[in-house]
Amino acid sequence: MVEKLLQIFSLACRHNRITQPFTASVATAAPKGGDWESVGSGPSHYVVCLDCGRKFAYDWQKMKMMR
Repeated sequence: MVEKLLQIFSLACRHNRITQPFTASVATAAPKGGDWESVGSGPSHYVVCLDCGRKFAYDWQKMKMMR
């Protein structure tokens, strides 16, 4: 229970294990109450944390995750 609360506040997960970058034509938010967050409009790149499932924008030019 405590670990889940810390993950909600992003204190427990350091996002060290992430996927390779994905490309989406349009990244959209999940239905109300979902865990996915929008990474912007238009063509975008994103990575997903394998531990907590958060989605982060990815800068393809700099080859790094944006927070």
